Amino acid sequence: MLRFTGTFLGIAFAVSGLANNGLQSFKVIFPTGVTKLTRSVMKQASDIYNKLPERNFTRIKLIGESEENQAKVLSVQLAKKRAYSVREFFIGIGCTEKNVKLDMTGMPVVILFKPKARYSISGKINLDKIEQQCFNIDPSQKTFFKTKGGNIFVFQPNSFETEYGMPVAKNINICVWEFYKKTDMIACQLSSCGENQVLETASTFYIQVFKGDEKVQLKKNKNYKIYLNRDSDVNGFKAYYGQVKDGNVFWVEDKKSYAYISMFDEGDLKNKIDKKSNSFVVRPNQDKDENKLDKKLLLKGKKIGWINCDRVIHVDKPSDLEVVLENVSDEFSVRLVLSKKKCNYTGNG
Repeated sequence: MLRFTGTFLGIAFAVSGLANNGLQSFKVIFPTGVTKLTRSVMKQASDIYNKLPERNFTRIKLIGESEENQAKVLSVQLAKKRAYSVREFFIGIGCTEKNVKLDMTGMPVVILFKPKARYSISGKINLDKIEQQCFNIDPSQKTFFKTKGGNIFVFQPNSFETEYGMPVAKNINICVWEFYKKTDMIACQLSSCGENQVLETASTFYIQVFKGDEKVQLKKNKNYKIYLNRDSDVNGFKAYYGQVKDGNVFWVEDKKSYAYISMFDEGDLKNKIDKKSNSFVVRPNQDKDENKLDKKLLLKGKKIGWINCDRVIHVDKPSDLEVVLENVSDEFSVRLVLSKKKCNYTGNG
């Protein structure tokens, strides 16, 4: 196991030590009559958090499109439900409950406090640096799609449900952010840290699923397959799921999982799906050579959100690595990036 104290030689980010606690004001606009999280709402909320300076408060108003003339009683009811939805979003990305409060006096608003980042310069995972790839599928059918990084996702029929446990029958959009290069992880300030572990990753994904503007989830008894674009040096890889804390993702091992090499026949899978449904459409980023057998690293996912295919990096003789910064008044966070392995580790200050 690697043991590090201090900070690491890698990429240093200066963090301003100044704070302005003047109360700022933002607003999140919902579609008319909608109170649940939508892609647009989450994007607005994420932008607010990213723009808010560290150690600052803000009040977030919850507004509906074209609702200016409706009765105040109805506006208050909608704003109350929207406030709970936005609060749930901020807690979901790693904000602590004490930093996300609701003010229900008058028109309900969310009061958000952004603490000093523990590691990264911004206290966030910056998904804006990575392309969002979305695929429209029929959830009642078995289907697959290939990402631009060459990774293939396969979903079984009837795998999704609403947050209330109702099965989803209409088409859904599966949106994937993939981090298949070390530079992707660096750009987004994403680490490969487990609990007291340094992890090498085969590939990292952030997955969200929507029915229209409503988020849906994977059923508890369902899983999906990811055929990773890796065909050698695969021993020891397992599934890890991400937990967001202090603006960073920490990876927790699924001890019952394992990854292994599997041959993937894209043409055969497509033919099987075509026999069951004529609605399957080959996406433009899929290979034209459907008869080719590809060697892939197969991983099974049990959750959506942050998922990683990792293995622990073992060191025979661990030692401390210290970075000394002379004549520096700013605070720094430093990341260790290994040259021959896909590993990005954040130092403890």
